[in-house]
Amino acid sequence: MRGKFLEGDILLLRAVNAEDADIMWEIDNDSTQWIENCMSAPLSKTMLIDYVLSYSADPIKDGQLRLIIEKKNNKEVVGLIELYDISAIHRRAYVGIYILPQFRGLGLARKTLGLLEKFALSVLNLDKLGVKIVINNIESIRLFKNSGYSQCGCMPGWIRTGDEQKDLLLFSKSLKN
Repeated sequence: MRGKFLEGDILLLRAVNAEDADIMWEIDNDSTQWIENCMSAPLSKTMLIDYVLSYSADPIKDGQLRLIIEKKNNKEVVGLIELYDISAIHRRAYVGIYILPQFRGLGLARKTLGLLEKFALSVLNLDKLGVKIVINNIESIRLFKNSGYSQCGCMPGWIRTGDEQKDLLLFSKSLKN
């Protein structure tokens, strides 16, 4: 497959830089996402800068890949996408995506996911992607279903928020046609 794997018509996915610490801090410290991301405390900018500075550019070895999503025309950051729990043996990974609130509902998440899938298949040699979504995250469920992911499981009561337990839904997609 030829072409630019991390670049589409209006979006570009790129490695995180130390200058991205502010936007990563904003995204990682969005407390509305903590429960789904299994976070219980905020991250510091120092921690995020250390992450960027220790990045080895080997997602297979590191087991993860975090990319900034930006508009090509003005380099405005619109979000972040990542592959995690990458397994070269099983040729699979999980996906996480965060679009900044002011850019939601514009179809950018779906375009970003398409770029990441192309990269995962063509460069990382992965053939399966999965995602874990809390049952009440309707927007994420819609995004992944509309992008060809199928629900393959449900973990009842897996996520606890205070006294409430919520189901965790599992979706997967084969990247090979």
